[in-house]
Amino acid sequence: MTALPVLAPAAGSALLEKLMVAVRAEFTAELIHIDPENPVFARGRCQVVGCQRGAWTRLLCNGHYGRWHTTGRPDIRQYAATTGLFADSSDRIDAFDLRGLPLQVRLEVAYSIQCRHDERTVRLIPTMINRLVELLAATRVTSLLDHDLPRWRVLAPQHGLVATGGRAMGQLRYGWRHLRDLAEDTNAETEFARDVWRAAVLGARPSPKLTEVRFDHIPQPWLRQCVKRACRYRLGAGKAFGSISIDERALRWFATFLAGQHPEVTGPAGITRNVLEHYLSWITAAPRLGGNTTNSYLVVLRSFLQACHRHGWMPGLPPQAALYIDELPPRPHPLPRFIPEYVMAQLEDPELLDKLPDETTRHLMVLIQETGLRANDACALVFNPIIVDSAGWPCLKFHNTKMACEQLIPLSQRAADAVRAQQDHLHSRWPGGCLRLFPSPHSNPDATRGFSYATLRKRLTDWQENIGLHDETGQHVSVTAHQFRHTLGTRLINAGVPQHVVQKMLGHASPQMTARYATIHDATVRAAFDDYQQHRVNVHGQPLPFDPDGPSADAEWIKHNLARVQASLPNGYCGRPPQQDCPHPNACLTCPDFQTTPTFLPIHRRQRDDTFELIELAEQRGNTRLATNHRQVLDNLDNVITALEHIDEQEAPDGN
Repeated sequence: MTALPVLAPAAGSALLEKLMVAVRAEFTAELIHIDPENPVFARGRCQVVGCQRGAWTRLLCNGHYGRWHTTGRPDIRQYAATTGLFADSSDRIDAFDLRGLPLQVRLEVAYSIQCRHDERTVRLIPTMINRLVELLAATRVTSLLDHDLPRWRVLAPQHGLVATGGRAMGQLRYGWRHLRDLAEDTNAETEFARDVWRAAVLGARPSPKLTEVRFDHIPQPWLRQCVKRACRYRLGAGKAFGSISIDERALRWFATFLAGQHPEVTGPAGITRNVLEHYLSWITAAPRLGGNTTNSYLVVLRSFLQACHRHGWMPGLPPQAALYIDELPPRPHPLPRFIPEYVMAQLEDPELLDKLPDETTRHLMVLIQETGLRANDACALVFNPIIVDSAGWPCLKFHNTKMACEQLIPLSQRAADAVRAQQDHLHSRWPGGCLRLFPSPHSNPDATRGFSYATLRKRLTDWQENIGLHDETGQHVSVTAHQFRHTLGTRLINAGVPQHVVQKMLGHASPQMTARYATIHDATVRAAFDDYQQHRVNVHGQPLPFDPDGPSADAEWIKHNLARVQASLPNGYCGRPPQQDCPHPNACLTCPDFQTTPTFLPIHRRQRDDTFELIELAEQRGNTRLATNHRQVLDNLDNVITALEHIDEQEAPDGN
């Protein structure tokens, strides 16, 4: 690779001077050759026998890929193993060919390649750059900045490029923006002064749906500057770029309200208590906002006003310009969106899981199902997150992003197997190791970026369509990754796991959040309890009346739950409050507090047979008192079985 000769910059070309300083020597040659060991430029070496060039696809270099494509696209592995077409005989150049471009334009393209290389999010291929070079040479520009992006979208189709998509056009847009930033000396400080903040310039990781935050929608200049100051303060305090976007959106609603309802407010002094009270009623009645969104927007405004008072960001703001916690509308607390067990059986079916597109997605799905991890936390797991406890059982160590703390939870065997299988899978692609347990499958040459939640959501949706996920009625259903978390919490509560343990497992900040799962459990078991109460009999076989709407129904429900904690009987339930001593230990069938249902009929029948044998044995030994006690038990069993069989016959379909 030849280094750029030392040339005097063109007169008045400040951008050329900056480029000659910014572009590193390895990118200044007219032909930037592909390094097969550089994962941004190649996927290893070409697999064609005798070829040493970098692979464009997973197997073939740029030249051999073109020949393979023009020969009818035979089996690519067989082609790579048997072809005698060496790379040297190909007329395709295995390099980024910048020849024919003026010095400044060549450096601009080289600078865009260098930026892509340093970001390491997109793999560059020769066609991508060389087609861009052809466009620049044909238009005879002196700089990419000669035209704005709308004009480039007009010129591109005239020279064979797609105006809105394609790799070459994407690189043009990317290079144009970076060159503009270089020309304007854009940095974090200059970006904060703009009304549109870009995540990449501020060092925040952009998402596919959030690359910038716009403040130009706030019509009041004095309010816009204060909102920007507050958002910058929160960004510096460690808040995520997405949180800043929510703050801007919430305060934009307040700005829209002021512009439409109170145009006389031309400064901070106009934000009076009356104006805020009007805003409370206005936003609460807004038809487009749900209860959670309304509450969140008011919380943001409340914090914003507090910060303005504390830091003096809006001089002249009246002291009464404040919102109080008891003025906010209540936030709705919907029940957990757990997945019914009929649907979960399909989602946990190994044969259906095998229909997911790749092993990484499959292992990630199993781990989320088993641990209830938030999807973003699961996607960001390090390569080896397993720690073995003192008993040798595997535990998962992860960073709880919402709580901003490290957490350790036990793993099921199924989850531990999924983690180890994923580690083995990654060794085949990155033998030297990688940082993430679930790396992004695309634009991730170093495996430093975790799996994207957007990708997981798309693959989960497609998979459900593919397997025909349905409920008991045959209707199609759709679930989200977060519903696995709700399902695990509900399962644990229903299994009798103490609420504070479930709180630890799910990493909830407060017991109130976990209490939502307990509400599900309470409602489910209460419904079963009301049904059971309609079919119960006592030890004499007499039906016990119960009114679920009666005044004592709730008290009886509490007594039932307390009794379940104290006594677990194999053949029924104890109707005595646990606060009282039991005068009939191990003799429930002679206890007036005993209750049972048809569910326990098989047990009662077996006990009756056993009681016959006990009576015969007692009479043989001459123990008449014991035989009398057993006969009392036998009589009660006969009464109970007769009554329960009658109930069971009435409940059977068609009376059969």
